[in-house]
Amino acid sequence: AAAAAADADADAGPLKRLMAGVRRHARSLREKLAARGSKKVVEVEEEKPQLPKEDCLAPTSSSSSTNSSGGGGVVPIIDVGALVTPGASAEAKAETAASIGRACADIGFLVITNHGLDPEVVDAAWEATAAFFDQPIDAKMQAVTADEAEYPYGYSKLGGEDLAAGKAAETGDASASSGDAAANASDAGAGGKLPKRGDLKEMYSLGPAEPLSGMPARRWPPVMPASFQPAWEAYYDAVGGLGAQLLSGFALALGLEEDWFADKVTHHQCALRALNYPDLAGEAPAPGQLRASAHTDYGALTILRSGGPGLQVKKDVEGAQWHDVPFVPGAFVVNLGDLMRRWTNERWASTLHRVVNPPAGSDWGRRQSMAFFYNLNADAVVEAIEGTGEPKYEPITAGEFLLKKHLASMKAMEEAQAQAQA
Repeated sequence: AAAAAADADADAGPLKRLMAGVRRHARSLREKLAARGSKKVVEVEEEKPQLPKEDCLAPTSSSSSTNSSGGGGVVPIIDVGALVTPGASAEAKAETAASIGRACADIGFLVITNHGLDPEVVDAAWEATAAFFDQPIDAKMQAVTADEAEYPYGYSKLGGEDLAAGKAAETGDASASSGDAAANASDAGAGGKLPKRGDLKEMYSLGPAEPLSGMPARRWPPVMPASFQPAWEAYYDAVGGLGAQLLSGFALALGLEEDWFADKVTHHQCALRALNYPDLAGEAPAPGQLRASAHTDYGALTILRSGGPGLQVKKDVEGAQWHDVPFVPGAFVVNLGDLMRRWTNERWASTLHRVVNPPAGSDWGRRQSMAFFYNLNADAVVEAIEGTGEPKYEPITAGEFLLKKHLASMKAMEEAQAQAQA
């Protein structure tokens, strides 16, 4: 049977082979836990956040959240210099980690300053990304992936994704979708105008270069600015290093050794995604259609470089308000993903967020962002961290967890494509 499985894997694409291996590893993990007698797990269902109906195109927040670290706003601004500066004192690190821990428990979002990234590296990637999106649509479409099971990266055109629809498929709340998913599949990006449905953004994403990650080799766009590849390679590595430093702060915040996360990201599956939100002046989005509809992220954490306002967060409780994430030039927004929420036994939050359309009369214009999704090794075992209470979930590998999340989010779009072809 094992030989047959190996032969079947050899005929599959690299991502399919990886996921087959992840599933086998997960089965082996469950068998070992059963044999030794695993920790008692509280039988609870995964919490299903109250997903908002996207019925407002302009910001609705009652809080601008422009506080500094320790202030009273919803999303704090935290100086993380102690985590990235060689020789920083243990006391300074502990103080920074405590601030991070409070933010992670309260809202799952923070804005970080004094992060230590070379501004030349950041600016080069930013400018190369803008130049890529400025290309004609025919040039960008050459970077579309024909089979996401084979290569889950590349270019996605305007309206090609509905994040709220994916979240609705995951949670079973159909009201969360921002519109008719069938229209997303059939009308996105037609004629260079706004799609009838789908999020008002186009994207390009790239995975890790490390072969041990198990992900397919990078495929660069056939048509791209000359500066694009070197700028993205440098930016990916730089932000990946920042993510590792932030994880050391997370460890301290959780009462763990500073290097507790280090062996779980040695062959990580981090992904870099750039997003371009076109200027909506003179356009009329469909009712409820947003630049990015409400969703949570999947992995451990996300590190975001944003080019303007519009990002909002909402605590996952009924009746909670949307709050603006402060836009601080040169800073990065950090938020937790669903995996970190599970790993911390729900001590920390993975929070719904969205990007709203410019309010009437504003000068927001075009918006660009670059999101670095910090994911673990595929075979890293995620179980309730010691000291977080009685485990609420069975142990799971990071690869299996991300696979389940991805399949749930893709369900709505797959059904839409089938409807469009019917």
